[in-house]
Amino acid sequence: MTSPPSPPAETRQRIWHRVYNSLLKHAQPDSRFHHDFLSFTPDFHGSSAAVARLVQLPCYASAATILATPDNSLEELRYRALKDGKKLLIGTYRLRRGFVLLSPQRLGEAELRTASWLDGMERLGVGRHISLAELREEGVKVDLCVMGGLAFNTQGVTIWEGAGLLEVQWALLQDVKVLEGRVPVVAVAHACQVVDEAEMGFEKIKPEKAGEVQCDYVVTPEKTFEVQDAVKPSSGIDFDAVDQGALENIPPLQELKGIRMMESIMKDAGFATDEKKKEAPTAEEQAGIDMVERIMKGFKDSASSAKEKTKDLLQTQG
Repeated sequence: MTSPPSPPAETRQRIWHRVYNSLLKHAQPDSRFHHDFLSFTPDFHGSSAAVARLVQLPCYASAATILATPDNSLEELRYRALKDGKKLLIGTYRLRRGFVLLSPQRLGEAELRTASWLDGMERLGVGRHISLAELREEGVKVDLCVMGGLAFNTQGVTIWEGAGLLEVQWALLQDVKVLEGRVPVVAVAHACQVVDEAEMGFEKIKPEKAGEVQCDYVVTPEKTFEVQDAVKPSSGIDFDAVDQGALENIPPLQELKGIRMMESIMKDAGFATDEKKKEAPTAEEQAGIDMVERIMKGFKDSASSAKEKTKDLLQTQG
């Protein structure tokens, strides 16, 4: 008698355990986390060849701004994108310090390699910490997402994500209209990280989790898997589903919650929200606008404080 099919969560874990044993042979250990792949996404032998394939995709050629997850496996991609004149939006480790925007126009040729390092992008004068409000105010639009990860199937479903938090970043940026649901997503992985569940004796895993982002392409050093009709979330953050620990540890979530609260207050109070409105605001509307601006200034000051702490730390280490 055969055993019943494993639940999807258990299937994902069993697949990851098999991938892990293979990945150990190809991954490059991290200087801090060694082979603790749940704490970081490793670079791997041949990642440059995967990036060489990725940059041949039309969606890369047409992209002006790329959202890239903070993964070791994407260092070469970050360097190549900057060298090609593309802006990079990168979440800091587990989004603890929000997002960093890298603009190649502000960097010299010698700084591009430093900017591609996760430990280099936050150095003074390299990357710029940027809030959700600033991204929206400055009209930043993401044209392409590139992610690392620990395990994928051939249909672009992330079986085991790792520390990149793409789904959280996607929802945050979609919420503030910086990213649209049609934006293509490309995963970079070693061949051993891309699996066919049927060959392993499992049922196919489909993108059925809430907020799950299916990749349009999975690129390895040897092959490009193209996915038709990839499934993407159509809504932003659902705060009813956000646990308190995530809210306490991810500043952009706190910022978005503040933005939502103020927008709700202004809407309920009847304040003007139409950007095309020509008339000057009333005294009550101006009071609401001033309140939002003070809150947004608080978020910007928090980002500046984080930058100064990083600067002080680097000076101490130097």
